[in-house]
Amino acid sequence: MNELDLLVENYFTDSIETSDLFRLVEQMMVNEARNTAGADINEIMFGYFAAGSSWDRFVNAEEAEVALNKRKGEVLPTEWENQIGRAKAMIEDVLQWANENGWEGEITRVWWTARPGVLSRAVGKPVSSGNPTDILLEFGREDFLGISAKSTKGKADIGFKNPGALPIANALNLDIKKVIQDQSKKAIEDLKLPSTATARKKYLRVKGNELIKSAAEDVGRNLLNILRELLYERLNNMEEEQIRNHITTYWLDAGENYPYYIKVTGRGTESRGFSASISDPVKNENYKLLMSHPIEVVKVGSDSIGVMAGGKRIMKMRFKYESQKLASSLKMSGDPWK
Repeated sequence: MNELDLLVENYFTDSIETSDLFRLVEQMMVNEARNTAGADINEIMFGYFAAGSSWDRFVNAEEAEVALNKRKGEVLPTEWENQIGRAKAMIEDVLQWANENGWEGEITRVWWTARPGVLSRAVGKPVSSGNPTDILLEFGREDFLGISAKSTKGKADIGFKNPGALPIANALNLDIKKVIQDQSKKAIEDLKLPSTATARKKYLRVKGNELIKSAAEDVGRNLLNILRELLYERLNNMEEEQIRNHITTYWLDAGENYPYYIKVTGRGTESRGFSASISDPVKNENYKLLMSHPIEVVKVGSDSIGVMAGGKRIMKMRFKYESQKLASSLKMSGDPWK
């Protein structure tokens, strides 16, 4: 979920004036456009390389080329080159993985499926919106493999997911809206903070306001702890199969698996070199452990919940502020638990 979605979804935590809202939305749209441009370049160039560095087997090539040319003008030359370098590393690993896991022969057709309806039309049947395929590969005839593409300049693992706080809470029938409203409102009144999120963020970051900022962050940490306790209580009182279904569907994206897909992450920069890694949501070790061993949820630190299966660490989930505590939207984070 992007920042704009989170702002709209969680606006109730802040009293945002119309003018401030417009400024926030404008800035978020600029940031989102930059991120989207890089992602589109990476996905399309991955598809291009998958099709043999040709548009001939790229089914919706016209649409992809138009988007690619537009996106090229929206990023710096270094970003363009880095996205291409990561795409090359990604296709090399995907071809090796496919050969080792039953996808035989050459890639005969490629689709860029990031736009609504393309994936369903490509496979010839309705596909759940939960399937995260960005590029669809066809080996031979109707032997499909979806690619959920990610791209990063760093080497660290990318988190499982960063969903909004409300969708996860709603999926668990957990009412956190009033808690967030009440705690935030009381803190704003007690600390005499500005009423709007934009003004609060500026105020808390002004030199000389370190003490009030520290107090606000203490309140924010306490709210995160309260939300953690509510989430833990709910999960800890669920049947094991319910927890298993929640984790695989909402955090591992393994609940909607047609067409079969893998997650592929391209990493690096031109100066440091490129690499890629592949995660199979169904065949990875975490999924196997979740499906075949007892599941346990445990408290980790002051704001996280750890999920274990068979005594082994699977992931951590936590609530967090988008940026400044008490002055930005709340979301959730799902990360590898080392």
